Amino acid sequence: MKKYKYQLYIPRPIETLTIMKKPTFYGSTTVGERGQIVLPARLRKDFKIKKGDKLLVMADPHGPRINLVRPETMINFLDKMSENINQMKSKIKQ
Repeated sequence: MKKYKYQLYIPRPIETLTIMKKPTFYGSTTVGERGQIVLPARLRKDFKIKKGDKLLVMADPHGPRINLVRPETMINFLDKMSENINQMKSKIKQ
């Protein structure tokens, strides 16, 4: 008789699924004397980054990558996470 291994599958809500896309190479940049970099023009255009825009600079916990995130994007993410945490807390307390 064959033995089968079973794995627990917990489906994630559709909004949390990410589809892997091919990365876009925008070029390279050089770090200047003061630690500044220039974002390539096409990247700025594609992401609608304008002079004076504020971006959060974060290290990726899964690898040696740097992420640039708009503050409003991070606030929206944190608000959604907080909402999910509160929902989970209320379900646990029931």
